[in-house]
Amino acid sequence: MDKETKTLLLSFGVAFVILWLAKPKGMKASVKNMLGSKYAEPKKASDTDLKAKENAIVALQAMKDAISNKEPKKELDSLNAMILKNYGLKILANKKTGKLRALDKSGKVVAEEA
Repeated sequence: MDKETKTLLLSFGVAFVILWLAKPKGMKASVKNMLGSKYAEPKKASDTDLKAKENAIVALQAMKDAISNKEPKKELDSLNAMILKNYGLKILANKKTGKLRALDKSGKVVAEEA
């Protein structure tokens, strides 16, 4: 081998050793594990949750329409009772913002007016 070839191989060897020593210590995980944790499949909502959300949105829209039509308080209470009976949802208005919320029987917020 001539002198230039030996110098080239020695340079590549030294560069490889420096890169090997400088690599991060926590990189022993495989690419599959890294991709699996970063790009995990999203969780899917159950059918009951989707149906409850859909019912809540319909109930909010019905209450919003009744309020915009300036229905009396007695009619709004009647509508709220009907929604509670049929869908198990109670519609409440936030006193500060005036926006409507749909709560289930346990008090958990199912949907909120935007």
